[in-house]
Amino acid sequence: MNRRNLRITPRRGAGLQRFRLWLLAAGALAAPVLLCLQFTPLVETRPQLSRAEAVRVEGLLLDSVPRTPGVAGPHEFAWNQEELNLLGRHLLSLSRMSPTLAAEVNLREGELGFEISRALGSVLPMYVNLRGIITQVEGQPALSGLRIGYLPLPRLLVNRLTPSLTEALESDSPLQAEAARLLANVENVHFGSAEIRFNVQWDPELLARAGDQARQWLISETDRERILEYHAVISEVAGAIPESERAIPLGRLLAPLFGEAERKSLQGSDPIAENQALLQTLAAYVNGEDIEQLVGPEAAPGAPAAKFVEVRLQRRQDLAQHLTSIAAITVALGPDLALMLSTAKESYDARHRSGFSFSDLTANSVGVTLARLATRDRESALEIQRRMSDLRSDSEYMPEVGGNRDGISADDFSELYRDTGSAEYRQRLAEIQHLIESSRVFAGL
Repeated sequence: MNRRNLRITPRRGAGLQRFRLWLLAAGALAAPVLLCLQFTPLVETRPQLSRAEAVRVEGLLLDSVPRTPGVAGPHEFAWNQEELNLLGRHLLSLSRMSPTLAAEVNLREGELGFEISRALGSVLPMYVNLRGIITQVEGQPALSGLRIGYLPLPRLLVNRLTPSLTEALESDSPLQAEAARLLANVENVHFGSAEIRFNVQWDPELLARAGDQARQWLISETDRERILEYHAVISEVAGAIPESERAIPLGRLLAPLFGEAERKSLQGSDPIAENQALLQTLAAYVNGEDIEQLVGPEAAPGAPAAKFVEVRLQRRQDLAQHLTSIAAITVALGPDLALMLSTAKESYDARHRSGFSFSDLTANSVGVTLARLATRDRESALEIQRRMSDLRSDSEYMPEVGGNRDGISADDFSELYRDTGSAEYRQRLAEIQHLIESSRVFAGL
């Protein structure tokens, strides 16, 4: 027998069968994904808030804060459906997700429905649409239904996605545990057809701890190392201050800190990351915070003890605290949120405390400008390092505020400027910003 005639030819039918099985398996795996996608959004994206809407958001937030936020006690919140959606749009715009993400809530008696649409940005218009219902269970909100696109999620999976409050409180994640403690303080949730109402046991210490955990969660291990290095610079400067010197100008810390940042950047480090860590460390020290609040208990033991010296700006401690605090917020959360918090803080003071202060607002604007330019791009970050390391006086970046009118009551502010969306108020802000941008440190950037 000729061996060359013994070749085995594969059957076409067997190959076709394997292809069909492969196609069937691929279809089974892809079906759930395809069911999650839709060609139209549940919620259309909305334009940025108008000035009038932004002013209204500010008012809603101010109305929601207790008159004495530093004192623990019960506090009630109440928002209608329009207000909830306005607050949601504002949060999305601050998170910079508004171009691709849209959300809307619908209040009904006994439940709150929500719809979320996320554009995928592909050539074809594709969206991930999320629809759910939150109900009241013994005075607490509970997720009772969830659908992604065409695909309803089984109840068991929904329960897995929303762990119980007890499980969250016992979480190994400090941030999740603190968030659960905040949620545990929410009581008597009521979804009505007109508004949502709930009571909160307002606890300033709990809010502060949750804020610390959120900051630590946003800081990477590399940034913790940077923060400890800048803390060491502050410790060295503070240690050289004579005991007879009760306070120092802010520039006494800014110049050596930015000098160290410039040295590290020229050796190859990322100047933006260096500036972010520098401003966060500086804010913690100027505001009298323990370094552990910033880097966490595991990293803190490696930090050198820093003698606390009062830091002032134009002979005022509060201006130094305003500038550094808002700069740290800016590098962590962005300038839009920082500016909103700055204006809201002064509006709150006008209502309940010492009055609206354009001096404080100027320090806040300097802090936002410094942080924005220090982290905008590599070239800007390096130039800010160069200019700040050569700082000789605080007047080189901070306009004089002695001529400002401060302590303006809410009624007087309304008579002078109507509200923070008026043309008169915006013009006053523009004048302050022009003074800041004309200073030696910021000119031309």
